[in-house]
Amino acid sequence: MGTVGPASNKSGGLLPPLEKLQKLAELAAVVPADSTADQDDTSRSWLIRRRLADKQVAELVELYRSGVGTPALCEQFGISKPSVLELLHERGVQMRRQPLTKAQRVLAVQLYEDGLAIKPIAAKLGSSFGAVHRVLKAEGVRLRPRPGR
Repeated sequence: MGTVGPASNKSGGLLPPLEKLQKLAELAAVVPADSTADQDDTSRSWLIRRRLADKQVAELVELYRSGVGTPALCEQFGISKPSVLELLHERGVQMRRQPLTKAQRVLAVQLYEDGLAIKPIAAKLGSSFGAVHRVLKAEGVRLRPRPGR
């Protein structure tokens, strides 16, 4: 038989020290018994359909149709880009691909050649990594290897 200690499964269910129990009691007194009671179901749900009311989804769709980009919608409604795209797709919205303007293309090439990475360039232009990557390739820019690859 091995030794029986505090981390052993054979410790016989020893009780924790009194100090730990007192600390737990103090913490329990400070934290409400049901700390989520003041939240409604919509704020706790991870399902987008439950977090956004139909009116909000309709507003999101109209904003997208009026030209507002998905990054702005994500920020305004507090949801991720895949969630925005899912909501738009579910409502049959024609997706658009917003190519970079000629000025943005020139700036992207210049920034990349000045040493800036693609992700910060995309953030600066309000675009995606993939869109900037495609532009750089189309413009014939020799891409640097990605770190860690």
